[in-house]
Amino acid sequence: MPHLGVQNQDTIWDVAIIGAGMGGGFTAQALAKAGHRVLLVERGIEEKSPPAATDSDDPETRIAAGRWPTLTAFEIDGVLNRCYAPFGSGLGGSTNWYAAALERFADLDIDSLPNAPHPTGGWPISSQELLPFYEEAERMLHVAGTADPLSDHSTNHLLEPPHLGPCDTEFVRLFEQSGLHPYRLHVGIRYLPGCDECLGRLCYRNCRADVRSVLAEAPEKPTIMARSEVVRLESTPDRVTCAIVAQGGRQIRIQAKVFVLAAGAIHTPKLLLKSANDHWPNGLANRSDLVGRNLMFHAVQNFALWPAKKLPSSGPRKSISLRDFYAAEGERCGCIQSTGFELGYGEYLMHLYQRFDRSAPSYLKMFRPLLRIPAKLTIETLGRATIFVNLIEDLPYPENRVLLNDDEADGVSVKYTIKAELRHRAVHLRKLLADRLKGRRLTFLSPEIELNFGHPCGTCVMSNDPSTGVIDRDCRAHGIANLFIADASFMPTSGAINPSLTIAANALRVSAAMDRVLLAQRELADPISGR
Repeated sequence: MPHLGVQNQDTIWDVAIIGAGMGGGFTAQALAKAGHRVLLVERGIEEKSPPAATDSDDPETRIAAGRWPTLTAFEIDGVLNRCYAPFGSGLGGSTNWYAAALERFADLDIDSLPNAPHPTGGWPISSQELLPFYEEAERMLHVAGTADPLSDHSTNHLLEPPHLGPCDTEFVRLFEQSGLHPYRLHVGIRYLPGCDECLGRLCYRNCRADVRSVLAEAPEKPTIMARSEVVRLESTPDRVTCAIVAQGGRQIRIQAKVFVLAAGAIHTPKLLLKSANDHWPNGLANRSDLVGRNLMFHAVQNFALWPAKKLPSSGPRKSISLRDFYAAEGERCGCIQSTGFELGYGEYLMHLYQRFDRSAPSYLKMFRPLLRIPAKLTIETLGRATIFVNLIEDLPYPENRVLLNDDEADGVSVKYTIKAELRHRAVHLRKLLADRLKGRRLTFLSPEIELNFGHPCGTCVMSNDPSTGVIDRDCRAHGIANLFIADASFMPTSGAINPSLTIAANALRVSAAMDRVLLAQRELADPISGR
């Protein structure tokens, strides 16, 4: 792909996109295809890191390995923890490391339906509006899978997945006998010869589809400005005039007709808040005081399920999904998916240790090593278990938020409280699942729900009312004519499914709106030729 050189840094681009993950990459592809001059600014590197790259605490080493470079401060229920968030950096962003589950949101995630009222009244767009963009994104990402029996939407264009192995075939039979409706999880994996699925790690065979592969296959490509961090946006009362970019010890001014933020739901609000000026004293696009608020994650519950008898675990691993509990008994209890991982002796022993440490008084600690016996007997008797995950929809609360914090390495603090209603839905799902799978060996791997820090969303929420949202239905910032947001920040609610495909579909949708803005500007510049 073309690179930004010293000689063309004064160019006025049609579009400057900040962040090369799912939202930024798909926006760049769509607008370059439409004939616009697109600059894609990315903090990380463009090339894929070599297989020998290892994890490190050194920011430069992490960037070279495609990892997020700095620690992020997460204060959850008042407890502060600093960790490396599971974000990628470089061309492709987090899609470099994701497990490629590419599912559509259900209608009830977006629309308020007679039999399933929406908890916030519904999004400002309808699920019907996203359908053509979902299909376009699925084709671009080579999604394989089968139709969800509980959905009315056609997915005949999906690629056929490889046959299930013996163990997963047994699980499908078990689920169906229990009155559930399993189907093949929709994944962006082409299953080329020798494919290892590369779940949560870099893919070097190009079997797994991601932003990098989408851009590589596109006939028209954006210009890449890698190893470059946008530190602020400068603006007048109603337009962004330039982006100030730090690159190699110097600062560069990038000018464009349209600016697109796609730095993710943590760092897009960070950039808006850092771009405060006399016109926008509380942060750019922040007259509503909602920039950084309404932060959502998915709550997750992992559980291990054993087949009826020892069976080989060959075949595809990221394989099964079901949505029977998506709206169960009036509760939004989420979806269940294969994780692609198994529970063997070591993992089960760690699970028993954790349970023991939470419950045993100190004088019983001497018996802790004896847990190796039940762990070994369980795995020898039942074999390895398959780990499934339950993803539960999170809902927006303004006090769950991203705040600027110059004392933190990442420049922000995340403050989040797990609400009682979220815990209640998790407990409800456990009861429903245990009842359906009664008599089968099932073990939840944690007594508490966990937050998926890789699925942040909602911090620049979409609303047609400027007092209740940061951006409008086209994801254009209220009050700023040439600023759009194309990452998960836009989501009014999190849904109960992996957000990647919805980010891609929405990026394609809002790219059409950006295209209209750019074409209108051309017409004003030259009403005869449109140039």
